[in-house]
Amino acid sequence: MSSSETSRTTYRVLALSAAKHDYVALAFKDHPRFEVVGVADEPDAAGWVHERNRRLASDLGTAYEPDIDAAIARRAPNVAVVSPEAARHARLSVRAAQAGLHVVQDKPMAPNVADCDAIVAAVERAGVQFLLWNRNTHPAIEDARRIVQAGEIGEPRAVHVDFFFCKDAGVLLDSDEDEDVPDSWLGEGELRVEGIYPLAYIRHVLNLDATRVFARTASHFFQRHAARGVEDLASLTFDLAGGAVGSLCIGRIGRPSHPNLGEIRLHLLGSSGSLVVAEPRPEIAVYTRGLAPDDFRNRRTDTEHDRRQVDLLAEALDSGGDTLLTARQGRHIAAIVEAALASARSGRAEAVPRPS
Repeated sequence: MSSSETSRTTYRVLALSAAKHDYVALAFKDHPRFEVVGVADEPDAAGWVHERNRRLASDLGTAYEPDIDAAIARRAPNVAVVSPEAARHARLSVRAAQAGLHVVQDKPMAPNVADCDAIVAAVERAGVQFLLWNRNTHPAIEDARRIVQAGEIGEPRAVHVDFFFCKDAGVLLDSDEDEDVPDSWLGEGELRVEGIYPLAYIRHVLNLDATRVFARTASHFFQRHAARGVEDLASLTFDLAGGAVGSLCIGRIGRPSHPNLGEIRLHLLGSSGSLVVAEPRPEIAVYTRGLAPDDFRNRRTDTEHDRRQVDLLAEALDSGGDTLLTARQGRHIAAIVEAALASARSGRAEAVPRPS
């Protein structure tokens, strides 16, 4: 560690719940610019949530306290990592901002745009930073942004993203098997759960907002999605600012469907050139005996993308500049998803709700 690194502020991090994921908080472990000082949650959270929080605290080598106000008073954090169930995202993020903490929040930003607006208002009123966790630090995405922003393909004209996660979500739709759905599966559609990632790619690489969207959704793969009327597969077409157009195919397609994490690819067309971006690469394909059924054959070699996101957060906190995905940008992505789901219900193109 350089002398300049040791002389800069060390930010104290309090994890508020691990109901959704633990990897956001774990990304701060052992980082030279951050110290994780505790895990906290609301006392009336579900029992399985408290158990996850205790495991996270153990993994981080810190204490768990089921009282957020007491934890903030005792631990004196600067940053809150918010990762409860999506229904509590807005409540805990607003609470953290009102306490003067910078907020790093798990996806999705909130179940509806009104909750996102509440987060934006709280963050801006408190004058704190907000980072919505994302995948924009993958090397292929960063390289695509540099190429596009340098004008190498001219003015953006069109973008298409395939974003298929080959992760299982219980029993397949055509199976006769019964399923006990765990409490930790929260009944959310994949467009809301995973849509932030490809939509954030488009915003990050092209620096363009969507204005109108048309969508179709289906419960095509998994029983639990069909039983709850939420999608595991969706397609979107949308208008982008400046006259460009975009499209997205997204879904959770099941573990046996792909040798890697899934088919994740961007096609970018400009006025003087184009790009095809394979997001998972660089990767290594492994062919050997003894692999477990759930082992990925194709393995990423870029394992530092979460670390880089934390590095960039430290720079934003130091300088007061924007984070990699701000509250207003996250709100816009949630608005695209809300318009897409409305379009899937109405059968018509829907305008993306603008901030009031």
